[in-house]
Amino acid sequence: MSKMGKKGNVAQQSLDLFDPTVQQEQVGNLDFVLKIHDGHLHDLEISSIANLLSAFGQIVGIKQASFNTIKEGSTTIAVTVPNDSRSLAMSNVIKDTVAKRKQIARIQKELGKYGYRRAEISYGTLKDGEVYKPEEILYVVPELESEEIFKQEESLDGRLTRLQKGKDRSDHITIIMNNGNEVPAECTKKLLTELLPYFDKDTNLRFEGEATYLSKSNSYQLTLKKYIINKFHVIEDISLEEWIDDFRAKGASNWSTHDDPIAEWLKERQD
Repeated sequence: MSKMGKKGNVAQQSLDLFDPTVQQEQVGNLDFVLKIHDGHLHDLEISSIANLLSAFGQIVGIKQASFNTIKEGSTTIAVTVPNDSRSLAMSNVIKDTVAKRKQIARIQKELGKYGYRRAEISYGTLKDGEVYKPEEILYVVPELESEEIFKQEESLDGRLTRLQKGKDRSDHITIIMNNGNEVPAECTKKLLTELLPYFDKDTNLRFEGEATYLSKSNSYQLTLKKYIINKFHVIEDISLEEWIDDFRAKGASNWSTHDDPIAEWLKERQD
């Protein structure tokens, strides 16, 4: 596709419908601006510029609006709205509708082609030769959320519930983790025979296997989507007193010299 220009072009190139020397300012009219803060106008293909202008114009949603300019620098696409339609145009930009979401998605798609992430819609007055200063930013285009799936070896602690026999070589079960979250898991039929006595019991198990995570770019949130169990062992329930006795028996802490190590530990905490 052809480009808008080359990198050697002047940074404030613009494409205007009307020669600014003969265009008279219409008092009361308001400019609505889509500003892209990443990259340069000359890096965008003509089709992308057309799609951005089309989507932006439909978001503003005023039939009487006129094309104003497309400027280089931080890519600026602007339309001018008549004074008697400015309130409606503001409302169209701000409100959340299905139609608006479709046009925002078009803008996000075009930005995503170039790795661009920062764009906003504002209103103000564009003046030739002056830096545009918006009166108000009405809408910030959300960064297009991307998803990534990755796998890693990991140990999980939890209990077993819900068995679903698979038609393939694996069976599907659910692990209830210690925090209450449920994780779908798979295992071989051979391993399942070893796990069967622990289904719907209060026995805590430590599983070792492969975890599959879903990562979302905007929220940086990881979601455990699947877990393949390779092996497991039972986690013995140990009381605090039993743990202290075992700790004393190791002798390294010198706690074996105390008749009541728990009381001594509490006393040290108070000190």
